[in-house]
Amino acid sequence: MKKLFMRIAVFLLLLFGWLSAFMVTGQHGRSSLYLLVPVLLLGAGMGLQLKLTHIRATTLTLAISAVAALALLNMFFPQHAPRLSALKNASPDPYPVSIAVPIADELSEFIIERQLKSTSALHIQLIARLPAQARQMLIVEDRMYVTLPDLGAVYLLDGVSSLNFIERPILFHSGLDRPFGLAMIGERLFVAEPYRVIELIDHNNDLHVDEERVVIDGLPDDGGHWMRSLVADPDGFLYVSIGSRCNACEEEDERRATIIRVNPENGESSVFARGLRNSVGMAIAPDSGILWGTDISRELPGRMPPPDELNRIIDGGDYGWPYCYGQQTPDPQLGSAQQCRDTQPALVDLSPLCRPMGIAFGADLAAPAEYRDSLYILCSGSGYGLTPPGPKIVRLGYRQGEIDDSLVDFLRGWDHSWGVPVAMEIARQGGIFISDEKSRSIYRISWRDEK
Repeated sequence: MKKLFMRIAVFLLLLFGWLSAFMVTGQHGRSSLYLLVPVLLLGAGMGLQLKLTHIRATTLTLAISAVAALALLNMFFPQHAPRLSALKNASPDPYPVSIAVPIADELSEFIIERQLKSTSALHIQLIARLPAQARQMLIVEDRMYVTLPDLGAVYLLDGVSSLNFIERPILFHSGLDRPFGLAMIGERLFVAEPYRVIELIDHNNDLHVDEERVVIDGLPDDGGHWMRSLVADPDGFLYVSIGSRCNACEEEDERRATIIRVNPENGESSVFARGLRNSVGMAIAPDSGILWGTDISRELPGRMPPPDELNRIIDGGDYGWPYCYGQQTPDPQLGSAQQCRDTQPALVDLSPLCRPMGIAFGADLAAPAEYRDSLYILCSGSGYGLTPPGPKIVRLGYRQGEIDDSLVDFLRGWDHSWGVPVAMEIARQGGIFISDEKSRSIYRISWRDEK
């Protein structure tokens, strides 16, 4: 009987070793220090099994425990289960990339050299520091507009295509209430506050706003998610993301957990898509003019939350929240299979705790073809009381309006103690720009052979 218990204990050691190995590599990559845990579990299990039996039995037990672990992952945590396509498209060994910082800059976060890891040879440069947390960006020719919600301000950076550090950001406008999203139609600049969208007008082109024009007022602002992302489509309409009031509940205001479509000429609006808990990341596909968005899923305190989502947003689409998530999976507290039947499944399930804050298409990048034919998602990372993954940018192959490749890490290595990227923008000049709320800064990413 004692020997039977020992064999069961050994099998469980091996099973949990495989489970932790698959989950760690899926969440943190093959070079993570967290792999020490599965290595220790598998090593202890194999050692004990060899003491109890012989090498053939040990090999067989190891194989059976691996298959069992895969079956359990596919049943209960499909987002962590390894795929053959992931093995085929495994990222090459990462390139170390240091963030280039001006000598005169004494920002405490960069006193120590900060190094990231990428699948490509990149150049990353700190191009500006802001007086408060930098959030959404909008690049128009050689200028960048940046919202600073804590200051109620919009700043302007002139000359962002150069390799020079921008020493004096320009205060373009102030006195706003937590400005967040930015969009441009023609030469008209729009900014979203929690309860309204306004147009900022600089009549004399002196880089300071002379007039505010209210486009739409009275958006729900009764708590909950306050960040209003904003994009403009080729037809001249604005799309505003209005997050939920709560983690998981039935909303009283039907505009909550939606994306609304707004006519900027007269402020008329309608719900374009619903069932989106918090679609902070939005972008218009450059080849089709179709709206794409990410969605931050609900929390499950003390437990792994549902996967975050990448969605192709269609007019009239219902994406499930609060009843469903991911692949029409019923919410454990509110949902049912019947409620999920007619909802739109996520186009791609992102990792739980990704917290996707930004999305961008790579068509304008000055980069190798595979990086231009890509869609980028910025995961700022969030723990919900669990151990959070570090922030990173992930990449998906994108061609002719479709995702045609598996999700891979593009740039990682941030740590919440010194850097938290929260927004991403790709300029026609060919670079990726990132705003970092922790260091109150803007980075410019370019390819070494292309900059």
